[in-house]
Amino acid sequence: MRIAIVGAGPAGLTSAKQALAEGHEVTVYESTDDVGGIWNPGAGGAYESVRMQSSRLSFPFSDHPPPFDDDFPTLRQVHQYLRGYAERFGVLPLVRFGSRVTRMVKDGAEWSVTAETGAAASTGAYDAVMVASGELWLPRMPEFLPAPSTGVRVLSAKDYRSPGALAGAKVLVVGGGVSGADIASELVGVATTVKWSVRHRQLFLPRMCGHVYNDELFSYVGRVGVEDMSYAAWLDFLGELMPEYFAAYRASGLLPDEGFHHAVHINDTIIPAVAAGSIEVRPAFDRFEPDGTVVFTDASRERYDAVVLCLGYGLPDYSFLADFRREDLYEHHVYWRDSSLAVVNTPVDTEAFGTACPYFEAIAGWVLSVWSGKTELPAPAAMASWCEQHMGDLQDRRYFDCWLWTVRLGLESATLPDPATAFTDYWNVVASVTAPDNLRPTGAIARPAPYDKIVDLVGLKHRVLASLAPRVRDRLLNDGQITSGEHRAAAAVPPDRVLAPSLPYRERR
Repeated sequence: MRIAIVGAGPAGLTSAKQALAEGHEVTVYESTDDVGGIWNPGAGGAYESVRMQSSRLSFPFSDHPPPFDDDFPTLRQVHQYLRGYAERFGVLPLVRFGSRVTRMVKDGAEWSVTAETGAAASTGAYDAVMVASGELWLPRMPEFLPAPSTGVRVLSAKDYRSPGALAGAKVLVVGGGVSGADIASELVGVATTVKWSVRHRQLFLPRMCGHVYNDELFSYVGRVGVEDMSYAAWLDFLGELMPEYFAAYRASGLLPDEGFHHAVHINDTIIPAVAAGSIEVRPAFDRFEPDGTVVFTDASRERYDAVVLCLGYGLPDYSFLADFRREDLYEHHVYWRDSSLAVVNTPVDTEAFGTACPYFEAIAGWVLSVWSGKTELPAPAAMASWCEQHMGDLQDRRYFDCWLWTVRLGLESATLPDPATAFTDYWNVVASVTAPDNLRPTGAIARPAPYDKIVDLVGLKHRVLASLAPRVRDRLLNDGQITSGEHRAAAAVPPDRVLAPSLPYRERR
């Protein structure tokens, strides 16, 4: 197949690498002059101090370990990693840098892809296309912004580069997510005052939880098991693990009373800074007055030298796709009206938590398995029904666990062990820490997670076995992959406690 890929960030690179490995003819269109997407320092997609929230354990692709020793890589280290991946697997020569795709339309049996490179335009024909353009490029902004003549400097998170530009200023940072927390934290001691406008209290954890990476606490299936705990019990566990941090959290007044257990933002310093009084928390931002004064939702007003708006990002721009409706993306990635079109981006209606590289690797692998015929899609009517149910309101955001979705996609594309025939290997994957190099069809090594001991791992195993047909469990018993006790326990699992091997979890907030 001739495959066009839009974007040379993590999603586009792994899509190209896997397509090339399967013998396809690949062309990658990249609008900037280098690979990396938002991790390309020259693209302006991320501020200079940004560090990966996922550790070196869980962030890489499955077959390309990081070349550095830092636990949580910097912007330039991630860029170095992605460029090394592209070079190692022969993707770099396939990238047309400085080429912005302006139109993509199905013309008979082929996709016609037009791209502008400088003042020149060119069009190519392809059998299939993968859009991996990323979703963190269009920052949300209020309808009204004060004029420069007011003297108030307004920046989006994407505009912000480093704290030095705001030295000595009275600054308001708006937004209670990761960008807002990162920027507010690093302005302490540089700006004259730092205030942080928060609409909803979020659960922030440091990169190291005790002596363990934040993404190393639980296995894949352990993440599901934690949901059986009450949220209060979950906070108690975290408080015992990090007593000083949680003492500061309670002192800050920002500890959320309710939430999803794994809907976690990562930042090491924001909570201690608020607790110490270095950052003052303000109510949610409402609007700007014409003179640049900020009005909060409690009707209070205050004027600042600079306001950094970290309001998240809008839906990706797919205007280059003719007659495209993102609401028709089956399972978020395959266009059900024409399955030769796939989107390898994070679902647009989600608040995603997890790590990008192995997740994008799984999406691309699933799409390619569909195109090769190894994975069969449902009938068009069934896919349309799924889209109607799940893609109806793309502004109704929900929690999305990239780690658990990686397991689901891996099972669907047969890149993970089939629990019906290789349960031991399957269990070695899902009951281990979230290390991508373990995500393979065979040879997975058991790597217990440090805190799976607080969940009922044995019970979770029985629940997964209960999802398999009795004759399959009989065969696994005869093969010596499960014990007679596990066989009996699985048969006794109540129907409402059965757990599918894909490890479904609560998604809606």
